[in-house]
Amino acid sequence: MSRPGNYGKSSRLKQLRQLKRRKQQQASRTIDWDQVEDFLLGRYHLVQGSKLPPLVDATVQRFFSEWLQTALAQGQQQVQWDVAAITATTLKRIGNQVPWQFYGVLLGQIMNWQRLLLREGPVVPLSVSRQIVKPLTPTAYAGLVADQLAINLLTTMATPVTPTQREQLTASFFVGGQVQWSAVGSLFSPLGFKISASADDATHQWLNELLGLKVGDFHH
Repeated sequence: MSRPGNYGKSSRLKQLRQLKRRKQQQASRTIDWDQVEDFLLGRYHLVQGSKLPPLVDATVQRFFSEWLQTALAQGQQQVQWDVAAITATTLKRIGNQVPWQFYGVLLGQIMNWQRLLLREGPVVPLSVSRQIVKPLTPTAYAGLVADQLAINLLTTMATPVTPTQREQLTASFFVGGQVQWSAVGSLFSPLGFKISASADDATHQWLNELLGLKVGDFHH
């Protein structure tokens, strides 16, 4: 029978060994920085994407991929992912590469996507966890989308975009905290949308399906 002193010592050693083992197990479960996008896209598909119609799933998944590329470009040293800033930058980069319907589909799912990001982002098995900060409200997301749609429309014209034009057009698209899809559709539809010749088959099909959506599909 061990004496109390010896028992206490052996117990502490056992705890130290267990702690070391847990740290080793945690370290072995971490993923590399270049695996983060695939990891989170996989989580998205399992938790949300597989339950959505294919067109909606593809749209949110492509947005999420672009969003993650924006976030990851900040580097590993940036442990805080600012949802508001990253989303604005991502929408700006996407711009006119997609038709206006892309933004309608995305806005219908954006709060579900954000909830997943807030839950899954901090638990990505990295050596240093990410902090997801400055999430947005539904109204703030709608405002971002309306502003980006205004920029998209103005940039299709040859003249430089002025702040006044942008503000006026955004105001016509964003009324009562919501995007006015009838106004958006009436201005974008006559312009048409040309799919890039370099688009792969999956992207071509996805864009064609988006183009088939009408204003009435976005009255959320």
